Parts: sequence; C-alpha cells; structure tokens
Amino acid sequence: MISITANAQVQKTENFIFRHNQFEYNDRGILITPVDSGINKAITSYVQFNYPNVVESVRNVVWLSYETFTNPISKSHIEKYSVRVQIKNKNQNQEFRYLEVEHDMNTDKFSSKYDFNKGKRNFVLNEKEAERRSFLSNLEELGIKNAPEKTNIEKIIFDYKELVNGERKNQIPGFLITGPDNYEIYDKIVAYVKKDFNNVSFVMNIAWDSYSTFLSNYDIYNYHTYVVQVRLRESDSSQFIEVLYNPFKKEAISDFIWNKQNGFFERKQN
Repeated sequence: MISITANAQVQKTENFIFRHNQFEYNDRGILITPVDSGINKAITSYVQFNYPNVVESVRNVVWLSYETFTNPISKSHIEKYSVRVQIKNKNQNQEFRYLEVEHDMNTDKFSSKYDFNKGKRNFVLNEKEAERRSFLSNLEELGIKNAPEKTNIEKIIFDYKELVNGERKNQIPGFLITGPDNYEIYDKIVAYVKKDFNNVSFVMNIAWDSYSTFLSNYDIYNYHTYVVQVRLRESDSSQFIEVLYNPFKKEAISDFIWNKQNGFFERKQN
C-alpha cells in the first residue's frame, strides 16, 4: 500500500491532461500522435534484448493506443505499440510476426504480455494475462468500446480537469455524487440498479472508484466506475455492485449478476 500511494503522488493527474493535449486530428479526422524520436530505438532494443532466440530484426514500430487509469491511490498511463519483427528460421524464407509492446509513461519502462509459441510460430498472450482479462468487464457488450458514436479528446480532458479540481481541494477526486453538479449521475445509477436488479430493496451508498480512458486511431472512449452499496429485499445484509458510467452517453451499466448459490453479486466472467 505504501508503494502504491507513493506512485500516485509522483504520477499526478495533470500529466494525463498534458499528454492528451498533445494529440490532435488533421483535416481528414486522422489522429496525429506526439512525435518521440527515441521510441523506435528504445522498443527495438527492448525486443532484441528480451527475444534474442526468436527475433532476427525489428522492421517497423506502429503506435496503437494510449490508455489511462486513475483513482485516489493508483494512477497509470500506458502507450501500446505493434512491432513488426522478422523471426529466425533455418531456411532463406523471411517470416514476419507482430508483437505488442507496452510503454509505461510513468516508469519509462517497456514490457510485453506476449510469449513466443514455437508450435504456432507466433506470439501469444501469456496465461497470466489471459486469466486476468477473463475477469474484466466486456466493454464492447456494455456499449462503451467500439460504439458507433464516440466521445472526443476535449471531453476526456474536461473530465480530468474536474478530477484535478477535486484533488486541489484535498477531496476525493471529482465525480462524487453528493454534490449538485453530479446529482444526474446519482439519479441515473439509482434508477438503473432498481430497474435491473429486482432483489435490491434500495441503494444505500454510491462511491466513485476510478476513471479510465482509451485513445487510438480506431476507437476512443472513457468511463467512470462506481461502487454501489445496496440493501437486499427481505434481508438486513448489504451487498456491493460495480456500475460503469458512460459520460458520453450519460448512461449507467453493469455486468454484475446475482450469484444465488453464494449469496452475493459478482461480475459475469468472460
């Protein structure tokens, strides 16, 4: 916990605002990414050092996305790249594969969640990361990822400025639903929970948990996560439901379901 808190203090929310401000669109609506003359060299060195028995050479480095996450105790922002590499073989044929590499913007370190599978002769997601992702929300099913209508960079920056305002007041960062500016969010979450969870008697408390963003040439989205404490019908016990709030659509949605056998709400596993 000490290390997480220390990281949050170093990684300020203003950094996310600055980084988003560096992105812009040209007159054809194509995203122009910030130029980093050293990124190709750094990624090439990382790949050659970590895959010496697999990679013959690095041919191209293509920017994929910029992703951020922030809550009161932990913050992160990561850029992802697709690296086209020539893999080693015993004949004269040139074989090319693509490896996803992540750049942690806070620590300035590179990593990849992909291992080379000799049988498939390709890079595959490692088992630990595949298991972790199986427990995450399916944002496409929830209407956040790959939505027909999308948010924009300006709206994402506006949300981050709201978070900064809360931090400067020594409060839990913005989007608390106790203030008049966010009564609408409170009402939408309460209405959603009452409508979709018929075993809930009433909503007891709603706590802001985190804010996440995704920016790429093919998609852009952002959402808040709230933790909702509820009282069950015919019971004195309380339970918790995670609800995602889409600030672009102004909609609340959740993939939590009631586990009747165990007696609690849990995320539907992918």
